Amino acid sequence: MPTDKRVRDYCLRTNLDLILIGIIVAGYSYHGVDAELAADDNTTTDVHHVDPESQAEVAVHAVFFPWFAQLVGIAVYYVLSRYARAIPFTAMMFLIGLAIGVGVEVRTTDGVDSVVAESVSTWMQIPGELLLLIFLPGLLYVDSYSIDVHLFLKSFSQLFVFAFPMVLAGTALTALVAYYILPYEWSFDLCMTFGAILSATDPVAVSVLMNELGAPPRLRMHISGESLLNDGSAYVFFTIFRARFLYELVPDVGRNIGWGEGFALFFRLSLGGMCIGLAFGIGTVLMLYMLKYRLSGEDSVAQVVLTISVAYLTYFSSELAECSGIIGVLFLGLTVKAFGENLINNTHLMTHFWEITEMLLNTLLFTLAGCVFGGMLVDSDKTSAVNEQIFEARDWGTLFLLFILLLAIRFFLIFAFYPLISVIGIGTSWQEAMFMSYSGLRGAVGLALALSLFSEVYEITPDTVYRDFAAKVFFLTGGIAMLTLIINAPTCGPLLKKLGLVTPTDSRLKIISKYRFRMVQYSLTEYVSLLADERFCDLDFTVVREHVPFLRDIAYEQLKAAVKRHKEQTPPRSYKHPNLANVLPYMNGSALDDENVEGEARNVNKSRDSSSGIRSRRTSLIHFPRLPSVRHLMRVSARGSIFDLRKSTETKMEANEERLIFIKALRAAYHLLIERGEVESRGFLPYSLFRSLDYAQDKAARGQPLADWEALCVASNSLASHVKMVLLRVKRIFRLRAITINEFHTELEHFGMLFLVQELLAFIKAHEIAEKAFNDLSQGDGRDELTLAENVVLQESVDQVLLAEQALDEFDEKEVQQIKSHYACHIILSKAAAYYETLSRQGLMSEREAGEFLEEMEAHILHTKECQDSSHAGEISDRHKLEMVPDDGWSPLHLSSSNAKSVTENMKEDVDEV
Repeated sequence: MPTDKRVRDYCLRTNLDLILIGIIVAGYSYHGVDAELAADDNTTTDVHHVDPESQAEVAVHAVFFPWFAQLVGIAVYYVLSRYARAIPFTAMMFLIGLAIGVGVEVRTTDGVDSVVAESVSTWMQIPGELLLLIFLPGLLYVDSYSIDVHLFLKSFSQLFVFAFPMVLAGTALTALVAYYILPYEWSFDLCMTFGAILSATDPVAVSVLMNELGAPPRLRMHISGESLLNDGSAYVFFTIFRARFLYELVPDVGRNIGWGEGFALFFRLSLGGMCIGLAFGIGTVLMLYMLKYRLSGEDSVAQVVLTISVAYLTYFSSELAECSGIIGVLFLGLTVKAFGENLINNTHLMTHFWEITEMLLNTLLFTLAGCVFGGMLVDSDKTSAVNEQIFEARDWGTLFLLFILLLAIRFFLIFAFYPLISVIGIGTSWQEAMFMSYSGLRGAVGLALALSLFSEVYEITPDTVYRDFAAKVFFLTGGIAMLTLIINAPTCGPLLKKLGLVTPTDSRLKIISKYRFRMVQYSLTEYVSLLADERFCDLDFTVVREHVPFLRDIAYEQLKAAVKRHKEQTPPRSYKHPNLANVLPYMNGSALDDENVEGEARNVNKSRDSSSGIRSRRTSLIHFPRLPSVRHLMRVSARGSIFDLRKSTETKMEANEERLIFIKALRAAYHLLIERGEVESRGFLPYSLFRSLDYAQDKAARGQPLADWEALCVASNSLASHVKMVLLRVKRIFRLRAITINEFHTELEHFGMLFLVQELLAFIKAHEIAEKAFNDLSQGDGRDELTLAENVVLQESVDQVLLAEQALDEFDEKEVQQIKSHYACHIILSKAAAYYETLSRQGLMSEREAGEFLEEMEAHILHTKECQDSSHAGEISDRHKLEMVPDDGWSPLHLSSSNAKSVTENMKEDVDEV
């Protein structure tokens, strides 16, 4: 393995790369603390004489807060996604941050210090420019890269109206409200700055909702495109009026920008940022083209690193050139999306990386904003719970009044421009205009700008009046963001339905019904495939009918079609007849002839011979004769055609290499079973299977024979068995179900048996797949016969499977059949869920439509896992099954009368044996 790959893998395993990022950010934060200390007039200690050990301690403690916020965010996400899906995630993180800020401020005021307080305080004191540099590039690049470029270009004229004239008008109207209505006596420049901050909308919560409900693409483009461009225009106006406001505080910091200079600055910020973004975007596209080795994981990782590096460098370079960093990043993302999307080697890696980045940044930003907000609420003199030096009772009333006025301004602007936007671009309707007016949420960008202003004012002036102004700006911005998230966001869904924007049409309902019918066909075909698998040929259909409801009422015709599809989809060489003996007696419908599937059930009598499942199946898992034992091979005389392994060092070394190759084939087989849904991707089962391969690989590397069955026994009886017991008990505790000791031991015994049988089935199937792959690979060089070393490895695999089958024989046959039947239900339901996930991923179903079906499948899977019943409703005895065999010879499979008689006689013999 190359050195760079080993280093990268180590970083991924240990999260070292994330820790390094945190340390770098902490270093920036530390310098921000130094700057704050230096600017504070009350500071008597020179910053250069601060204890180095104390500096290092502050820097290390700063790493704690961002990852603590992410951990809290994961817990919040879990609770909201399971029990309160209507509550926006970002709103809850803001509230939690508020509680953290209040707690930290109270402890600091009481003189109680802690690592948490130091870490939170360090982040709360980050300079404004650094704050924007941390959050905005990543968030803006995600928004711009996620947009539909085709629709964006078609609707650009409308989006331009939304982003510039409407934002300027909204900024001015909000400034007039702040200047004439709010009781704060702010200067007009501060009011315009405040208006620019509140003019930036955030579509995150609404976009998720629209995707789930399947809102029209035009409406989604209007909302996401407007937010994309008005972030840039709002930042340009914010930059201009912030400079004028800061000039009032400290003339050396701000600038007295006149109207003429203001227009010139506007064009420089916007056009300059656009040009820089386009330049970086073209360069990024060229680099993506050069990293063109699609099969190289290194190139795919390098492409991801390139995008995030360029996003932050574009923002930094634009700000350095006194242009708009936000507009630069927006045009960077649009350029890469338009010209570089098809040059990305691994689109899933790129998409998932930026989804993770967006969640990390949003979680940290809203938690930090809540902390700052909560810190301002606490009275520093501890005379009251609320800091009345900054906030009075009227401020809370002002917040709700401002919320109503901003909503009115939003409606006024949308419908004032409606005659224009309804006839240009891709048009719009009054229903869409109504929804856009109501869904203008405030979020990440506005909070980042308000935090930046608040931090900058506290940094450059000790004047309490201006500091109070900045605190109130942030208070109102945070409060508006909070109110829009907890009021507007949850009610947007009902409004969408009320306006008829997501109401499914009759044709759409027919399409969804067709998808469900296709899913039933697909699942039934998978069920027939399982019946052709020697592990599941004796499935109990009553179990399937109980736990897979959409297969409960299948008829003869549907079964015939499924058998036909299975035969057409299976290569002739590997085709095996499904065992339908346990299915046909339960069928509904009439008998029909079908020449395409004629003779399928002629092999039922053959399948019945293997009704005990795996135990009688090992005649030939692979397409070559059964190999002699290893000991026999080693006893063969050297004068024969087979070498003696004890005397041939070369052959022994070759066998060692072949074993390692076979273990890799086994690992690939387990991954294939996971991909098929036959093995869960998480839990103790994959842990034991892959752990056994690690043990077997260690032995094979030392020249010992293949022994993954022994390794699997060790892995199954290791720590996992104890953890299983603990988790089983915890599960019951969470469900508030009290059980006796005997019940607990019974349940634990059932759980253990279920685990072991599934483990054995996966083990045997993986060996079958690996043996076939190993055999095909070995004969791929044109040789007709396998070498001695290859024969030895394959025989060792056969011996390992025989040991597993002997272990399976020790269980009660009826219990094994029940476990296999439940296991098959789990496989069928998982594949049905994967079918809907594929439709959603391809855009054929909305997230809401697919989500309803996926929740249904998840409920059925959970019920299947917990079922411990040994019998199910409607079960037919074997003797009664004989009486229900149709007279026409097990229709609809068109058996001749002699074949039907043969099947009946075989079933009677089986019943007599029982």
